[in-house]
Amino acid sequence: MKIRVKCFAWAKEVTGEDEIDLEVPEGATVADLRDSLAERFPVFSGRMESIAVSVNQEFAGEGTPVDAGDELALIPPISGGCA
Repeated sequence: MKIRVKCFAWAKEVTGEDEIDLEVPEGATVADLRDSLAERFPVFSGRMESIAVSVNQEFAGEGTPVDAGDELALIPPISGGCA
């Protein structure tokens, strides 16, 4: 099944896109999405624990199911501010 994922911050820099399409198995979960992402973009494999995933605008755990019509997003940690 093909899913579309929105990319923010350095995830966007790595993929070079605002949104990417990934292939995941039917009945996929967030864990499957992470596996597919790391396979396509190996740089993610070492940083996956720091990336939050949202499904339909809610933070999602590894076992959360994903469907083709869901709104999915990768949200890396963001730092900054002023002194």
